[in-house]
Amino acid sequence: MKIKPIYSAGLLGLLLTASACEKEFLDVNQDPNRPLNSTVQTVLPTALGYTAYTMGNQYQILGGFWAQYWTQGPTANQYNNLDRYVITSDDYNRPWTDLYSGPLRDLQYVYDEGLKLKNNAAGSADKARGGNYAAVARIMQAYVFQTLTDLHGDIPFTQALQGASESGGNITPRYDRQPEVYDGLIRLLDEAATLADPEAAEHPRGDDFVFEGDMAEWLRFANSLKLRVYLRQSEVRPEVARQGVQSLAAAGAEFLSRDAEVRFVDAQFNQNPLYMTFQGLGTTANILASNTALNYLKSTNDPRIGVFFTKAARGPAAGQYNGLDQGQGKAGQFGADMASTHYSKPGPQVAGPESPVILMSAAESDFLQAEAAARGWLPGNAAALYEAGVNASFARWELAEAAPAYLAQPAVAFPAAGSQQEQIEAIITQKWVAMTGTHHVEPWNEWRRTGYPDFLTVSLDTQIGNAFPSRLLYPSSEETRNPNVPAQLTVKDRVWWDVR
Repeated sequence: MKIKPIYSAGLLGLLLTASACEKEFLDVNQDPNRPLNSTVQTVLPTALGYTAYTMGNQYQILGGFWAQYWTQGPTANQYNNLDRYVITSDDYNRPWTDLYSGPLRDLQYVYDEGLKLKNNAAGSADKARGGNYAAVARIMQAYVFQTLTDLHGDIPFTQALQGASESGGNITPRYDRQPEVYDGLIRLLDEAATLADPEAAEHPRGDDFVFEGDMAEWLRFANSLKLRVYLRQSEVRPEVARQGVQSLAAAGAEFLSRDAEVRFVDAQFNQNPLYMTFQGLGTTANILASNTALNYLKSTNDPRIGVFFTKAARGPAAGQYNGLDQGQGKAGQFGADMASTHYSKPGPQVAGPESPVILMSAAESDFLQAEAAARGWLPGNAAALYEAGVNASFARWELAEAAPAYLAQPAVAFPAAGSQQEQIEAIITQKWVAMTGTHHVEPWNEWRRTGYPDFLTVSLDTQIGNAFPSRLLYPSSEETRNPNVPAQLTVKDRVWWDVR
């Protein structure tokens, strides 16, 4: 799979034939290399691939630092500002622009074309195929929009993606408030459920990089996203969250039991995006293990440590897992031992050329259900669902046999006799562990929502005082071009659902 933008494909030409007594000629008015039309089979994989590229690269690094899995190495400077919490309006300009102009626009095309086919096709098979493509597009749009609103707050939503509409377009969309966006995410996912037909023989196939056309799994993904959307509102709109989760239970919703991921291969332009960043920019000395993550993994005898991190290759700690306190690498509190080879780095299974980009894991799905059950909003045994989440993470890395011993430790065992808050703390903490090296924005989101895990420490190199970062700024491209962009806030200003 080649992860790069693929523009709409097709061919348009105009053949003008003169009278019999005149010379025939070909008048080509459209560049055949930049055609005007495309197919959903061509555009869907582009949208999925480009989404994975952004989630697994810029946002993966952001979450890796702010959820305190990684920290800046002392001999390099690429990510200094992440440890310093110094974020400008230029820093995440590109992923914002890329997601709106790339995957979200492509997904809108897939939705529009799929809906046309569903509504206008003569045969039932084509109708089903159109509906299934439109459903996948809506689910992925909900996924991307939630990522953007969780990072930035209010975003263009209801008026987004109208820049080239037949009615003239709208290149300055209004910003919808976060509660409205969240309500809109549920509408997108509800619509997907009405469009999808898991029993139909016509559906995406090899062009679906996530589930290979398994529409039942796409619907489970949609339900798991809805559960995430509802639980994200647990502290700010608890009644909305409770009723939403209970509606899922009443409908008999099924949830993910396999990872929603985009896979890569070790071939040029087909490698994991984080790996390509490491290799292309030579940044392997920048990202080292944070002691926040490393010390917890050590304290709980977690065998996944060997998946998430390498051992130090040289130096006094050679052959051991060795990290840095968050921000220590550039905080002026560093000794003479500065070589990056003396410290642990992201492991090859999570940052190698064939590492997948995980959009949502089966483990996350189990932990979401465990929290909902602990709150009394979803039927089921919270302890069993908690253990299912841990087991799913261990199984992911072929360590299933080690899970029972890990769960038997007092520091890890589910606090069945504890308070609801103690149970939620255990669930979110183990979710944070399970996401090490894989999908980093989510654990940072969950930490902002719940405050767990409660052992994160302010970076030693902080430039914003004794505080943590709480959001990304609006991109400079929006400040320049869109008069509707809200007043710029600071990295310390919380998003709507962060009220702990």
